[in-house]
Amino acid sequence: MKIFNFGIGEILFILLLVVIIFGPKSMVKTAREAGAFFKKITQSPYWKEVWATRRELEEIPRMIAREAQIDETLREMNRETRDLSSSVTGAVSDFIREAEQPAHDPKTGAVSWEGKPEEPPVTPKPDGI
Repeated sequence: MKIFNFGIGEILFILLLVVIIFGPKSMVKTAREAGAFFKKITQSPYWKEVWATRRELEEIPRMIAREAQIDETLREMNRETRDLSSSVTGAVSDFIREAEQPAHDPKTGAVSWEGKPEEPPVTPKPDGI
């Protein structure tokens, strides 16, 4: 069990130190004074102002994002990226499909593969050279 991120052993150790330092009689008086002090602090206008400022500081990033319409801009950019990606993918697949198909020469009627370069013809070398 954790209370304010302290374990049971730590809490017992702190209570033992308090009893040793203040003694059992003055411990009650000291705890009452500490409680009154914390109540006085938390009800002061300065404390309320500090908490209001803290809330405003936490709200600033959300306000900036709202004013700059970052969410809408991000959604629009994601949509455009998906559209661009699909169009590029389609164009590349069309190009690959065209490159893999044989091309017909209208003059000779011969079929040639445009995707693969043809090797130059090998000419025989004369024996004497």
